[in-house]
Amino acid sequence: MHPVSSVEVAELTKIVENAHRYLQIAFAEELYLYCKSNSINFSELRESLNTKWNVEVLEPRDGIGGHCLPKDTKMFVNSSNTIRSKILQAAMEIDEDYREYFQTRDEYGLTCTILE
Repeated sequence: MHPVSSVEVAELTKIVENAHRYLQIAFAEELYLYCKSNSINFSELRESLNTKWNVEVLEPRDGIGGHCLPKDTKMFVNSSNTIRSKILQAAMEIDEDYREYFQTRDEYGLTCTILE
């Protein structure tokens, strides 16, 4: 626990922690898509990158989920009165692209059909 001066700082701390994690996951998702489109082994690249003391590329799964990460990121983006969070907006778009990519592929990267 870390004492802060106000409820606003405490609330924003939690929201920003979640938005930061959202960014980390979105970066991993974009890197994964980049590797796929350029025939590069993502796992090997990630393993190599993560040997650096100041780098931790996460392993993307099936999109950014859970309750708090998407909710808090959107809350942060929508709560500013004067600035637009371009980086978080881009992260949300990346997650949409990543989810779209996987909607038509199974775990082995094969194309499949979705029946509605």
